[in-house]
Amino acid sequence: MNQHDAPGPADHDTEAEPADDRYRLTHNSQIGTVLRDLAWQKCMLSVRTRSAHQFVTSILHVDPVNRTFVFDWCNAEPERMSLMISEENAFSGLLRGVPVNFVVGQPAATRYEDGPAFVVEFPEKLYHFQRRRHFRARTLVTKGYRCEMPMPDKTVLGLDIADLSLSGVGLRSKTVTADHLPVGTTVAKCRLDFRDLGKLEVDMQVVGHWLVGHDDSAIHHFGCAFVNPDGRMENFLQRLVFALELAHRG
Repeated sequence: MNQHDAPGPADHDTEAEPADDRYRLTHNSQIGTVLRDLAWQKCMLSVRTRSAHQFVTSILHVDPVNRTFVFDWCNAEPERMSLMISEENAFSGLLRGVPVNFVVGQPAATRYEDGPAFVVEFPEKLYHFQRRRHFRARTLVTKGYRCEMPMPDKTVLGLDIADLSLSGVGLRSKTVTADHLPVGTTVAKCRLDFRDLGKLEVDMQVVGHWLVGHDDSAIHHFGCAFVNPDGRMENFLQRLVFALELAHRG
């Protein structure tokens, strides 16, 4: 798979309708297929409970007949207890590089292959973002490209820019979490600073979130789609993407 074809979080088209709605799956057969793929690929999933406790798990087994799936146990008691009483638990991760997000209800404890696990009903809907339409250029970490996102409470969130395409940007941070930027959030007048290559102000929507690593070393990755970019902005983005790719190959 070359980089033009590789799916990713930052490059979702936003021209016709909100990004989430176009990737929403509601049929049990579709949802079951994605859940089985997540299990087969042994994908790591971030789980966030209603009380904002968070841990990493994976899907162990999918039962399409009973519309349930089994996922791995959590050994940390605060997170486990929060999960067991929470009626709203948000899962997010990557399937072959494509963001997947869904929310399930309250799980129950079960046994799977002689070990403790959780079982829960299928989500009512699942968001499975599709392959990118635009080429994505990765950035060099040493360049220090940054994104500033102004919040309604007048604070500003700062994140590193991981990649860029004509339709979106990938961001990462150790301190900014899904509590700060839930999937679906739209932020106006975000500032993208590419140092000597130029700066850009744009409205963006968070369309994906996933964790890489564990505990203190975990890095939060966010996929953001540009909201209604105009022609002049697209021309500037084309030059930026080209310059970033040259620098990355350099």
